[in-house]
Amino acid sequence: MGLAASQARFLCITARKADCEYKSTELAQQKLEITNQLSDISTEYSNAMNATKLVWSNDAVEGDFGVSYSLLMMPSAANDYNPYMITTSSGAIVLNSEYAAAAKAAGISKAGGIGSQSQRDKFIQALVPGGMVTQETANAITKEDFVAVKNADNSISFDATQSVSGTNGVDWNPGAGMGDTPLNKSNVSAMTLSDIILSESIGQKQIDWAQLIIGENEISSVEYNEEKTRLSKILKTANGNEISNDVLDQLTRDLKNKKSEKSDMDPTSPEYADKTNEIASLETLIENAKKIMSGDYKNGVLLDDNGAETTVKVQDIYTAVKAQIQADYDAYEAKSASTVVPGDADNGGQAINAEGNSLKPGKATYSIVQNGVINHYKDEINQMTIGDILATDIVVVSNRSTDSSLNDFKDRIVQLFDSIVKAFGYSTTEDLTGQGLNVDDASSEALEFAYNMILKTYLSTKDVQDIGSRDSDKSMTENSAYQNAHNYNRIGSLDDGEYYAVSLSNMLSSFLTYYENALSGSSSSYVVGKSPETSVYVTDNTGYYYIVQDDEDAVTSTVNKSADFYDELYNNILEHGWREDAAIDDSEYLESAIKDGRYSMSSLNNDGYYYQTRYNDTGYIVEVSDTDAIARAEAEYTSKKAELTYKEDSIDLKTKNLDAEISSLTTEYDTVKSLISKSIEKTFTMFSS
Repeated sequence: MGLAASQARFLCITARKADCEYKSTELAQQKLEITNQLSDISTEYSNAMNATKLVWSNDAVEGDFGVSYSLLMMPSAANDYNPYMITTSSGAIVLNSEYAAAAKAAGISKAGGIGSQSQRDKFIQALVPGGMVTQETANAITKEDFVAVKNADNSISFDATQSVSGTNGVDWNPGAGMGDTPLNKSNVSAMTLSDIILSESIGQKQIDWAQLIIGENEISSVEYNEEKTRLSKILKTANGNEISNDVLDQLTRDLKNKKSEKSDMDPTSPEYADKTNEIASLETLIENAKKIMSGDYKNGVLLDDNGAETTVKVQDIYTAVKAQIQADYDAYEAKSASTVVPGDADNGGQAINAEGNSLKPGKATYSIVQNGVINHYKDEINQMTIGDILATDIVVVSNRSTDSSLNDFKDRIVQLFDSIVKAFGYSTTEDLTGQGLNVDDASSEALEFAYNMILKTYLSTKDVQDIGSRDSDKSMTENSAYQNAHNYNRIGSLDDGEYYAVSLSNMLSSFLTYYENALSGSSSSYVVGKSPETSVYVTDNTGYYYIVQDDEDAVTSTVNKSADFYDELYNNILEHGWREDAAIDDSEYLESAIKDGRYSMSSLNNDGYYYQTRYNDTGYIVEVSDTDAIARAEAEYTSKKAELTYKEDSIDLKTKNLDAEISSLTTEYDTVKSLISKSIEKTFTMFSS
């Protein structure tokens, strides 16, 4: 029995030892796999550390942008309202699904072709259903307002049941992007507060103090001179036998005024018939002037819609335009302009009309307080600029000892503030697109938001600050109305309402801060509080950059800029053909295709033509380290390494335990084997004797 038991034990030990050795081999293999995985993720991490991405960087627009198809192919200030077209090696324009559907709907062959006004208008209108352009913008651009609809298969067609209306849209320019002199659309610049203060178009404009006291049907000298300068510039253009957008805008303004005058007339009066004839003549003149701008003339006469020569002479149109603009200038020059010299409460400013008569008595007198001291020097007051409001502390104080009215004070301040923010590109009565901070749709909306917030915070009755009763006008720092205005973002007054005051400096700083808030949204770090102390004005940051339109010769209309954008795109599609790539809207796919050379880029050159270039030759696209990708790779590497290291440590522990067990089994194996050998030897010895 001893031998049999030993043999059974020996077999168990042998089996267990073989099993442990097999498991040890498995663990060794697993560890080798982990080592290989660690090597792989280390290589991946090393490669990821060199990851780059394409960034669109235009100094005229705050911030850098990731490169996307919409950024390149949708008109905006970021791309200077010029398309940056993705092209194949053969030069064909790569269109996303929406653009491709519009091209198909307009009947543009993939090989290109010869264009027309009607086809160009269809192409733009067909972009509306896909959300590439708004209906309002499309109608403003196109001469014919086709009604485009999206079908169930996502194709675009034109609703034959809807009549096509004709508008005063922008004429198609066949030379846009095809050699015509490029329009000046990229004239925005980044300015600090100091730059704005010194800017001729904003900061150095004179403050129109006359807005505080001008009467009904009067105009301030500042307004008068600015309008006269504008008309003089337009007249100079017209006298040079040139039809510009400014000339057309003035003719259109005249047409609108004549129609307004007609609406107030008796339809049975002779004047009504005369005005009707004037309107018809002016409408014809405008249409003929547009033909000249579009080059629809030959041999000195205009062409009809079929390209045939008419009897209308080009020079006669120039002569008629000159006469109309000259009449506008002469009529405006004959107007009476008022001038104003605001002074202190005892020697108040007075408005003088062209006849030299003072305005009626009873109006409030105003003091202009600069840095806490009343400015008694009328010449200095008249020379104050909008930049002075930003650079110093200016408060307007009204002594309403006669005809006292808080609402009247508010109305006057609104008139004055309206004249100030006009320099920044905002007006409640006219379109100032392309002036001051009004460089695109987003900035236009931000200016409107800022203006409405000023009306709410400064000009609502409940926000008047009227604590205190000090009314000294020897030093305005002792006047409660001044202190309440200076120390709060609101109108200040005495508790008895004799004085009212408002800080123009606080008001304008608040306006610019609200403007920045609207642009930046919740990420804005600036705030308008109840007082300057609780506020963080954007003007406190002297290094903040404002995007400003600062070139008087630029194309300022967003409609005209957008029209030129689509004309350049449309003309190049006709010239080079097009291809559809539904995946091009994926930014990663687009970036990869640009980087590896599958697609090229085509951008506008100074000679007016588009040329294929590599992405890094466009001027705006730069390749930078992809810090986000690197951070993600580092986090992933750290996580995977920790996981594999844990597995490796676990395998090492199991291997160590198996090695110990194998060592123990080997010892026991040798012992049992020895016992079996001795037992067998003893048995043979016993039977042999």
